[in-house]
Amino acid sequence: MRRMSLIDLLIAVAVAATLVAAALSGLPRMLGAHPWWAQQAGIIGGVGGAVLWLGLRQAGLSFGTQMVLAVMALLASVAAAHFGKQVFSASFAENALAGRFWYFGWFALSGFVALLIAAVVARILRR
Repeated sequence: MRRMSLIDLLIAVAVAATLVAAALSGLPRMLGAHPWWAQQAGIIGGVGGAVLWLGLRQAGLSFGTQMVLAVMALLASVAAAHFGKQVFSASFAENALAGRFWYFGWFALSGFVALLIAAVVARILRR
């Protein structure tokens, strides 16, 4: 277990702020999230991912482990959001489970993007 430094906290805040700004500018909607909840998913997911990164750093996970976790989880969340949207749209909004995969897939996608970016930034800064 390692202590959280001020630099770790600043990295997490900067990543979360960047993803919140991206969500407010409409990036998730442009990438395929539903207009009603695109900002919500980007904001909550981005902040949640930054907090998750802080927890993984505090737990002492190595950069390699963080990257494997982030990439695998990001790929799974992209698949969930993409196929959830496809099935939900094809069912003319009848398939509620597919709608949930689309909805929560975007929260997870935003969170794991934050985790990935924070891990890379910390690595670049040699933290």
